[in-house]
Amino acid sequence: MFKRVIFVNLALICLGVILYADGTKPDVVKKQPVKKEAYRAVWQKIYGGKSDDVAYGIVALENGDSAIVGSCKSYGAKRTDMCVTRMNAKGEMKWRLWIGGKRNDFGKAITRSADGNLLLLGESKSFSKDYDYDLYVAKVSLDGKLLWTKTIGGNRDEHAGGIAGTDDGGAILVGDSESFKNGYKDIYIVKIDKKGTVVSEKAVGGERDEKATAITRTRGGNFVLVGSREFERSGDPDFFAMKVDQNAKVIWSKSFGGDDEDQLNGVCPTVDGGVVATGSTRSYGSEQTDLAVLKLDKEGKLVWLKLYGFKYYEYGNAVTLTRDGGYMVAGGTNTLGKGDHSPYFLALNAKGSLIWSHVYGDKGKDIMHGIARMSDGSLIAVGQSNSFSRSYDFYMIKLRKQ
Repeated sequence: MFKRVIFVNLALICLGVILYADGTKPDVVKKQPVKKEAYRAVWQKIYGGKSDDVAYGIVALENGDSAIVGSCKSYGAKRTDMCVTRMNAKGEMKWRLWIGGKRNDFGKAITRSADGNLLLLGESKSFSKDYDYDLYVAKVSLDGKLLWTKTIGGNRDEHAGGIAGTDDGGAILVGDSESFKNGYKDIYIVKIDKKGTVVSEKAVGGERDEKATAITRTRGGNFVLVGSREFERSGDPDFFAMKVDQNAKVIWSKSFGGDDEDQLNGVCPTVDGGVVATGSTRSYGSEQTDLAVLKLDKEGKLVWLKLYGFKYYEYGNAVTLTRDGGYMVAGGTNTLGKGDHSPYFLALNAKGSLIWSHVYGDKGKDIMHGIARMSDGSLIAVGQSNSFSRSYDFYMIKLRKQ
């Protein structure tokens, strides 16, 4: 049954704030990529048409297959459509599906529902009554049939962050909303049932901007969402994480960071019930923006924080657990590599120590937005590239441990 939106003041639910007032400092790594070839690229693929096509999220399927969600302008899109593509283990396309209306519709995140089908999250203007962006969620079968779509939101813009399936066949959606305060963004959390009907929704925020960019299911069956939060006294966002249960009820909330802008973009579960998240920071002596990776235990306590950066901009957009209990981070750099921005990968062990890093791409702007571990233990990252055409194409890289 639909419930009225609940607004929650973030100051009332923040159970812990870590600002390194005790003098604790993160582990800052300022060196060139590790040359040890711990991983190798099995293949790299470019998919796209004459207009911009960008991949944002990926989920593993059976037999090494994967499903990728993104935003596409090519191949008959009405303007910009949410698009989903199924690939086999060789990176060959099995089918693709365009979803949307006459205006701009974007795909940002993908997961699997309890019945094994695909759940997609994005944002849409096509079906909004107020010509604003609403959350746009779709369910698609594994053979590429559209089962249903829903738009969710208020009378101002909502933007998509992440989606995770719940045990009852529904999902928890996260992002941000401008519908509940005067011009400020709030973290937006929505619980839907298996038919896409809103069960509950809440806006979580304070006196400045907050947003959720990703969500993952933990080993204990709960969920952790990550993003950023602005403190009134500084005006710069801090790292933010929140744990919720299957009904989107808040268990804990944490904010921490330095004196400048800190943001988390991706998150994955750990074997001990915690999470590892990645993003970017301008704090801690960063020359521009450094890539940040941190681990939280199941209670939200910061276990470690690692920073990787060079002269200009490095950032992590996604992270996944590797078969050996470590982590692979995917993002970008414009310090290293041939082009304007290049895909940047970091392999870390369970303690967060760097064991391998590599830069891919060519002379254009190439960035990774999502990564997932396949059923055979390999890793596939997805993103965008304009190195090989005038427009952006899907850029896919499959990695395997040596």
